[in-house]
Amino acid sequence: VTAAAALDAYWADGQMEKQTLARGEQVENALLAIAAEETSSGMSFRGRGLVWGIEFSDKPRASAICARAFELGLLLETSGPESEVVKLLPALTVSPEELDEGLSILARCIRETA
Repeated sequence: VTAAAALDAYWADGQMEKQTLARGEQVENALLAIAAEETSSGMSFRGRGLVWGIEFSDKPRASAICARAFELGLLLETSGPESEVVKLLPALTVSPEELDEGLSILARCIRETA
C-alpha cells in the first residue's frame, strides 16, 4: 500500500522523471568540469540519470576519495572488481542545491587525492 501511494505521489504527473533527467544533467556537467581539471589522472566516468561511476586508473585512489568524502560528510562507495570506481547514487528527491553541495565535496576530494 505504501509503495502504491509513493508511486501515485511521485510518478503520477511525470515531474519526477523530468526532475531526475535534470539532476542527471547537473551531475554530468559537474563531472565534465572535474575531468577537464584532471586531464592526466586517468579518470573516466559514465552514467545516466542519477547513477554514475567515476573510474580511476590508479585503483586505490577511489577508496581514498570515498574516505575523504566521508570525513567531509558525503557518503560515497566504491565498486568494480578492484574497487576502482567511485559510485554516485544520490536520492531521486535530492534538491539542486544539495546535489551541488555533494558534487563540490566530490570535486574537492578528487583534487585533494591527486
